[in-house]
Amino acid sequence: MAGAGQVALTGVDPEADVLADLSHEVLHSLARRDQRRSGELYIRGLLTASGRKTIRNIASHTGVPADAQRLHHFISDSTWHWGPVRAALARHMAALAPPRAWVVHTATLPRTGHGGVGTDHIADPRTGRSRTAQRAVGLWAASERGGYPVDWHLRLSSRWLGDARLREQAAIPAGTVALDALEAGLEMVLDSARTVGAPHRPVLLDARQAPAGRVAALLGDGDFPCLLRISGSQLLTPLTADGRGTGRVITARQLVGGLAPRRFGLVRAPGLWTGHHEVARVPCRAADTPPGPQRRQLLLAQRDVLSPLHTAFWLTDLTDWPTSALVQLAATSARVARDASGPGRRTGLYDFEGRTFAGWHRHVTLASAAHAAALLLHPRERGESRRPASPAGRRLHPKEPR
Repeated sequence: MAGAGQVALTGVDPEADVLADLSHEVLHSLARRDQRRSGELYIRGLLTASGRKTIRNIASHTGVPADAQRLHHFISDSTWHWGPVRAALARHMAALAPPRAWVVHTATLPRTGHGGVGTDHIADPRTGRSRTAQRAVGLWAASERGGYPVDWHLRLSSRWLGDARLREQAAIPAGTVALDALEAGLEMVLDSARTVGAPHRPVLLDARQAPAGRVAALLGDGDFPCLLRISGSQLLTPLTADGRGTGRVITARQLVGGLAPRRFGLVRAPGLWTGHHEVARVPCRAADTPPGPQRRQLLLAQRDVLSPLHTAFWLTDLTDWPTSALVQLAATSARVARDASGPGRRTGLYDFEGRTFAGWHRHVTLASAAHAAALLLHPRERGESRRPASPAGRRLHPKEPR
């Protein structure tokens, strides 16, 4: 017999068992049986509905017309809080798909109207054109099965936080403040990643517009190793072989530009950057590292053999990792972005059409659970682990850079 609040799905087929087990574990914090039942119906609807995941569409799988109104109330007007549900999801998934790394992923969510909470005119970073969209930051666990989100932050501009009418319409809680993507990501890492209870995994985030040394120090204080994407203009202090500073301060681009060719080695890069890359690693320390105990760091420079002018710069304190492992780790961000834009869209992560702050958070929480269920049922294909051919059609033999 199903437990209280759990729809009796087990025993029907393996997929139903996975979903019933996940729903039971994730929704147990909800106080009432009807809330737990509505939560499971919502997750099932996200997985089965085709097209945009409107509440009417999500409820259509039950065949009960009244369920659309019930689920609307459950998302928009109910009293349950999303924090305990997200924490339960993170713990449940950590046992089934242990995180290998934490990835802070930013998302722009296009909107057709202007009523949704957080909606603003935003410049598309690729085209420069303005479009109407929401902006969100997700904390994703990267596992062998694929990526799944465990926490979210909805970015609100000063227009939303400073307008009393807009705040009231969207029911934005008092004390809500504006955070940029980096601040939101760090807050989620330091708060949410701890709920998993596993040894701290590396954190990947984009620090190209931030003081990378301070970011690395903050994560280090939380006992999180990191791999930070940095800009070519990030100031660094090169280190000697025994870890002493050289006294020089130089940009990442200048430091790499002065390296001898023998400092680069060929390393196979997975994922969206599949192919052989020229990679160099240089002991250094970010010049903006705050005073106090300092971890050893290194600069990882990665350039595509076919496009040597395009170099990605990474700062990490994982100095004992081999270069090939660091390149694999760096590719995790692209894999999570793919999971977010593919399976994430199919499970409704970006489809909330309501207007309230709490409604958005409740929807994205249950959509995260649906995404996790889909991941358990259909793990990412592992075709990207195959050895790619070299750009010239020859078999190259990568070596570790010194």
